[in-house]
Amino acid sequence: MGFSVVLAALAGLLAGLPSGTAALRACVATLEAGAPVAVVGTLADAAPERRAGRDAGPVRVSIRDVHIVSGGRICRLGAVRAFLRSGAAHEAGTAVLARGTWRTAGGTKPEAARPRLPRPPATMGWIGGATLEPLEVPANAVGPRGLGRRIIEWRAGLLARLDARLAPEHRAIGKALLLADRSTLDPATREAFVGAGIIHLLAISGLHVGLIGASLSWLIGLRVRGPRRLLYAAACTSAYVCLIGAPPSAVRAALMFWGWALAFRRARPARISDLAALAATLAILADPLIVTDPGFQLSFAGFTGVVFGGRVPLPRWLSTRRLRGIGRALAVSCGAFLVTAPIAAFHFDRIVIASIPASVVAGAVVGLALPALALTLVLPWGLWVLFAGAADVALGCLAAIASFFAGLPLSWAGPGLGPRAWAVAAALVALALDRTRARRGLGVLSVGAVLALTVAWPLVRAGLERGTALVCTLAVGQGDAAVVRTGAGRWLVFDAGPGSAFRTAGTAPGPPMADAGSRVVVPFLRRMGARTVELFAISHPHLDHYGGAAAVFEALRVRRVLDPGVPEPSSSYLAFLERLQMEGATWHAPRAGDRLRIDDVELEILWPEGPAGSDANEGSLSFRLTVGGFRYVNTGDAGVEVEREILEHLAPLRPETDLLKLGHHGSRTSSSVEWLKATQPEIAVISAGTRNRYGHPHAVTLARLDSARVPRVWRTDLQGPLCVEVDARGWRIADAP
Repeated sequence: MGFSVVLAALAGLLAGLPSGTAALRACVATLEAGAPVAVVGTLADAAPERRAGRDAGPVRVSIRDVHIVSGGRICRLGAVRAFLRSGAAHEAGTAVLARGTWRTAGGTKPEAARPRLPRPPATMGWIGGATLEPLEVPANAVGPRGLGRRIIEWRAGLLARLDARLAPEHRAIGKALLLADRSTLDPATREAFVGAGIIHLLAISGLHVGLIGASLSWLIGLRVRGPRRLLYAAACTSAYVCLIGAPPSAVRAALMFWGWALAFRRARPARISDLAALAATLAILADPLIVTDPGFQLSFAGFTGVVFGGRVPLPRWLSTRRLRGIGRALAVSCGAFLVTAPIAAFHFDRIVIASIPASVVAGAVVGLALPALALTLVLPWGLWVLFAGAADVALGCLAAIASFFAGLPLSWAGPGLGPRAWAVAAALVALALDRTRARRGLGVLSVGAVLALTVAWPLVRAGLERGTALVCTLAVGQGDAAVVRTGAGRWLVFDAGPGSAFRTAGTAPGPPMADAGSRVVVPFLRRMGARTVELFAISHPHLDHYGGAAAVFEALRVRRVLDPGVPEPSSSYLAFLERLQMEGATWHAPRAGDRLRIDDVELEILWPEGPAGSDANEGSLSFRLTVGGFRYVNTGDAGVEVEREILEHLAPLRPETDLLKLGHHGSRTSSSVEWLKATQPEIAVISAGTRNRYGHPHAVTLARLDSARVPRVWRTDLQGPLCVEVDARGWRIADAP
């Protein structure tokens, strides 16, 4: 009986691989009818030569092993049909790129289509008005391969299964709770959990890993006896942690689980504090700067608070049999709140007292929801329905709890709160050290203080510069990269400079690119104490703008991505999108008129107006950023035609600016005299490489700057990076860190 349960669970998990029709339909359903798409694949049959003309009808071809790219998403299908309007002849088996528009049974209005019986995945849509051209790389040489690709596919299949089995209003919370996918949470739900102080429940934490590990231990124990069941459970738990992206709190809990299982096997019980210290040591050895990560700090601080709270003697009236569980839960929640509050205040400018009762109530609901979600995910048809209903009820209760406690006036928020909270925490630590000085020795304390200050200096620096915004154009050679720090300490990155990290085997040869991401962008952000990028934007999919993004994704957590969505067919752009999906960041295609506010920074999108065409430069993301009284305009590699369109679109308003990043690295195809006179910049910055082979900046462009009487021109090839500080007193050029 027990062994059959284990086999059923494993079969359910393996069925989550996206090879089934349900997973394919879930992906294809995200493709917008009529949207431009790029398709990479292999011709299943020969394509004859077609000449464009009135009498030339379309020719249908089949493409297999397909990657469809549209709107920042990649769908992998076994085959798809394309209707060619023109193109040269190609033999069967040729790796090709097809450009066209995605069509469904209802044309560009799927809701008008007649209901039909389910169709195989290859006929869920087709490519209309397509053009065909050979591809220099094999169709399967896209993105990560091997185990990394299998993990991405497995997770995508599991997410699609949860989508199909949970009620629509509960899917987003369920995916966040079980698989750490918060990309589909709507802003209102996210804000409710933040306001209630229980957003950590939607990020896989020690509570989740503990419940899953205990459940696996029991399940495996039905078949395996003795300490081995704990080792098997630890291995399965570690696989689960890798599947969800290995967040710091989950890694800490998994390491502690391994330590406890090994100690139990050797019949040498380990103290919980020793296991936590071992997990912290291993994490720091792997990445010393992880101590500056908010997730790492909150994870271990919360665990410390839980341990302290669990050891606090309860009052007599809470020690009775009926109230002991509630009293202990409140003590644990209070301990976690007191230890984590200074860290949360520093990073997020928020202290939520309501998190104490909310964590007690919501934690109990999560303890019921997680097993129900897991069984809903792994059980085959006919067995999961009952558990899906229970999971829906629990998730609905969890959302109601978050809304209720978020509405209570039990939180403080605002800039300046963090440094005060840290001052209080430092005073408490100083008092504790003074109490133990006689036993520990002043020398040991001094060495410990120096080491702690050295490791934590990025955090100290970020705290000292709180309230001062920073706008920097980095010197990344022949490419673009800019970083912005808000007054509250959050980071925005616009392009990451050149790099070849996304180039895959078989890519057409080109000039070598030094990786500006690992050489310039990431070291700059690390020196400034950044561990999270709130917004990462690429102007367009050319490697001199997003090639360094791989290093940023590797070193820092990226929450949101802006990408104009140019249907670029290159394998490097496909690899970038797959890396983005693996990161779990939210993808958005900005359009002219969109506005986004992050702390004291407001972002106004100037271009593009709609889905970009095949010219990536002309589809460049163009924006105006305002912080305090400072204005910054960046048009990527857009040319004079786009500049003219922006001016007409903004009439009678004018995109006046203090800092203007010249388009296309100072090329003569950008920065017209009309554009320079309309923007009236105080500083024009040109991002170009030293002695680059393109001759940027062009002499014509420099003459235009002189004609428009721009007061100051800054060139990164001659003067290095440009940084502007903005505070209540105004803005000024600052020394680059």
